[in-house]
Amino acid sequence: MFERNVLRGYIAAITGLMLLAGCTAVRPGFEPALLQTAASPAYSIAVPQSEMVVAVSPVRQTMQIGGSIPALLGAGISAIQDARNASRIHEVLGGYGCGAFFERQLRASLEEQADAPLHQVKPFSTAAGYHNARDAREARMDGLRKSAHGLVLDFDLSYGIYGAEGLLATRIRGEATDTESGKVLWRNTITRYSLDLYADTRWRDPMERMAPSYFSPRFFTAEDAVSQWTSDGGAHLKRCFEKSVMDTVAAVLTDMGLEESAEGHYVLGMQDTLEGRHEAAVEHFSRAAALAPEMVEAGNGLALAQAKNGRMEAALASAETLAAAHPDYLPVQYNLAWWYAVEMKSPEKARSYFDRAVALGASPGRRLEKAMRPK
Repeated sequence: MFERNVLRGYIAAITGLMLLAGCTAVRPGFEPALLQTAASPAYSIAVPQSEMVVAVSPVRQTMQIGGSIPALLGAGISAIQDARNASRIHEVLGGYGCGAFFERQLRASLEEQADAPLHQVKPFSTAAGYHNARDAREARMDGLRKSAHGLVLDFDLSYGIYGAEGLLATRIRGEATDTESGKVLWRNTITRYSLDLYADTRWRDPMERMAPSYFSPRFFTAEDAVSQWTSDGGAHLKRCFEKSVMDTVAAVLTDMGLEESAEGHYVLGMQDTLEGRHEAAVEHFSRAAALAPEMVEAGNGLALAQAKNGRMEAALASAETLAAAHPDYLPVQYNLAWWYAVEMKSPEKARSYFDRAVALGASPGRRLEKAMRPK
């Protein structure tokens, strides 16, 4: 009986995750022309954090595997470690306004898309004074209608350094609503991560901090998880943050059909890859590569998405062309080594790519190292 109940629990959890994944994006009803034709379109931008989040300690999520008491102890350890690392990050930022830059970039990009001025309104913040959040939201829609705003775009911004590897992430949660009907015309959550795409990546969103780390338990962060952002006084962090913000905004505009860019398609392709939507990733990476043939990351993403879709010949052809043109681009060298050695069981074909990847600084995973050992 216990095993049956556990199985039912797993099935319910998986079903819930599938339903959640299926509701991530709502796109078909949004028309870009609405920004020009809707009556007095409005927008809101919420930035609920005052400074860069730093959540790199893996202790709580690892100890959470052991139950509530270890999780509580782990939470205390992680809080201390993250506070110490956050202090280092905030010191090098020196009062730099991350949230202000993020908000300013999104606002300017939105206003560029409208012929008439967009009206900024307050974001939805609380259900205080109402029976529930639904009533509060309806009251807000009613207020927007009375103010003659036919369309409202709501955005929520977040950013920080996450996970044991210290990934920089910028995220926009957004939705567009027809205020007259209350219908959501578009909704999506789009995130840009500071990572390269590798064939052997086992992805787990580092911004989602509540689930235990069953598949990658660890107690220590990578040695450079924080120092990679502080070693030059924060200049690198500021540059990367601003680039990440601009790419994330570009992805939102691309997803909504307001403006097309290689950067936007690349971010959408990366997100599709990490979330397992490989056919959609092929489309985005293909378009990014067409718009910016020099974008080596898009070419690597396209090859990876092709491989994930079972189109290995196309993936190898794309990657080999890319590797020849960009011999110092580590991800494509590594991915070719992985595909030949692990996927195709041909370590002799993988050798030159493997050696090149190691020379460029790669730390091969155990499966790749094992596949490359002489038989």
